[in-house]
Amino acid sequence: MRPAARRRHAVCQGARVAPAPAGGAGWARVCGGSVDGRNAPRGTRMRLPIRSSRESLLEKAIGTARRFADRYRRDDVLGIVFLGAIVRGYFDAAADIDVVLIARGSLGGDCPPRYQEQDGFEIHCWVSDYSAEVREPWSMGKRWAYSESLVHYDPEGLIASLISEKTELTREEREWLLVSGTTLSEWYIKRLSALWVERGSLLSAHGMLNQGMNHFYEVLFALNNQLVPDHKWRAFYAERLVVLPDRFSERMAEVMVARELTVADLGRRVAAFMVMWGEMVQLVEKEVGKTYAEFKNTV
Repeated sequence: MRPAARRRHAVCQGARVAPAPAGGAGWARVCGGSVDGRNAPRGTRMRLPIRSSRESLLEKAIGTARRFADRYRRDDVLGIVFLGAIVRGYFDAAADIDVVLIARGSLGGDCPPRYQEQDGFEIHCWVSDYSAEVREPWSMGKRWAYSESLVHYDPEGLIASLISEKTELTREEREWLLVSGTTLSEWYIKRLSALWVERGSLLSAHGMLNQGMNHFYEVLFALNNQLVPDHKWRAFYAERLVVLPDRFSERMAEVMVARELTVADLGRRVAAFMVMWGEMVQLVEKEVGKTYAEFKNTV
């Protein structure tokens, strides 16, 4: 029987970065967003529902980022990319401005400081060499960050192409996230937690749920054809996915909250997780064309 999962078209499938229009700093994002960051047309501004965000602060930060970046529109800089808060569409007192300069080699003595202040904002300016970025593999965290980027300056179109290539979630990679995430989440949360009870450490037993949930997030994002976010954003973005277990937020609260360090409470948490896992494993089996029994020993 089909699990009670919410299914609509996954967003950001095959997301691509569009370069900023010639002569202007347009907000040509990887994946546009509406109020909650979903289903908006390409080129529109995303707005994450961050309660502490202030619209006036965001607009001011965007202006500061543009003015800062425009100083580096020159021949030895192939591209300028904005990351983080100003692209995701929020800004609060804890946010900073993230700017990446992708150079044609090294900027030498003209390399800007990594951390600096302008207009009362902290700017993090990262400088990288284009050839090295092409040559070296990107981590999942870096790929996810760039999948929500804004190309501010790209006169030759090289940076848009680079990000498009590096942030693609291939079919093989997606299948591995589904298989490994399904297998390891069950292993940590059901099997290793029970093992630590036998070994006499309830702290370790309950701790296995945290590790297992990281692998379960991999399953959820892969089912939605998305890269896996950085740890600090994982839960926030997961709640906004299209394909999710039924009553996801409610069940996640049951899993994540340890009311007491006992075997009984561990059992409650594991049971809540296994309901979600049972719904998702049916979808994973359909996606990979194998049963769980067939693929679990490949991890």
